[in-house]
Amino acid sequence: MPLASHSARARGLAGLIVMCVPSPHGCDDLLPGCAHAIRTFREILDRHLRSRPDDYLASFRFLLATEQQYHWSAVLGDFSDDFYGVACPHCAVDVTIAIGAYGRYSAIRDWHLGDVDRRDLRPADPAALSGVGRRMHETAVRDGQGSLADGIAHLFGHAECPHCASVFNVAEEYTSANRPVM
Repeated sequence: MPLASHSARARGLAGLIVMCVPSPHGCDDLLPGCAHAIRTFREILDRHLRSRPDDYLASFRFLLATEQQYHWSAVLGDFSDDFYGVACPHCAVDVTIAIGAYGRYSAIRDWHLGDVDRRDLRPADPAALSGVGRRMHETAVRDGQGSLADGIAHLFGHAECPHCASVFNVAEEYTSANRPVM
């Protein structure tokens, strides 16, 4: 791990290894024996993020993996043009969640018409965030990553289903539909 504190390539390799551990190839049993190394790597990443590096998003995702947030480490984007597909928990219609330069909304995606019947997302109040959403948001704010923090607030906020008008938590629905079985 000392190499990771001075080398972007070493951080990248270590980060990819940590992100890929919980997978069907049977390496989960390696984690208990590496707990100290993972904790050390988490500290290295946290210091690195405070320097506002060019590889901020990749390092942020690696940090999430060291905290066993493998799902978010795998899917989190930079919110420049991110889309998350969820099923409405009330009527089961497929809803597209857009968080990026084109807007922050829920919509029904139509092959020919694009995103129709858009509804603005309702971002989470940062003070009301808890768990991983709070940790992600606080880290992004601490490090001056305003766009990332704003995207996280929307991702952990609420969406309105364009079909039935029910309101649901975006992150909860996305996680329940996409979190890998461990």
